[in-house]
Amino acid sequence: MRKLILLSLGFLVAAGCASVPVYKQIQKDNSTYNSRIFTATSEQLHKAVNQMLLSRKFQIDNEDETTGSMMASRYFSQSRSNTVVVIQSRMFSQGNGHQKLFFNGIQTTQRNYITDHTRFLLWLIPLPGGGGKEVTKTKEEEASIADPTFYNDLFDAVEKNLGS
Repeated sequence: MRKLILLSLGFLVAAGCASVPVYKQIQKDNSTYNSRIFTATSEQLHKAVNQMLLSRKFQIDNEDETTGSMMASRYFSQSRSNTVVVIQSRMFSQGNGHQKLFFNGIQTTQRNYITDHTRFLLWLIPLPGGGGKEVTKTKEEEASIADPTFYNDLFDAVEKNLGS
């Protein structure tokens, strides 16, 4: 019995040591696909990012031209589920007319559940005065967009808007 307890404690300790802290993933991630340097003024780049997001049917939620930050979202609905794509952009001056632009994208999936509270007599005849429907939104998934082609497409569209 004592050996069984020690063995189970050993497994618990080993399982606890096996999990990697999440912040270690941040330190390992050295990808640079979500940033690009542009030769333009901050006003020109801000205008090009704004045009790119609006032309792709994003809604500008928050915009601050002085800090060079912007947040935009786009909603996709499919029957009872909603997918929201949120893009955050931020510009930093690199000097000599160069600006570094960062994009971060987050995709969230939500599902709507409908509960019907209607009362029935013998499961056939609806009774008056009771019931109604209640809609509940549940977040199913939220993840950062880590697709380099997604970001390259956004940067290419900004570059195109800068040229025009």
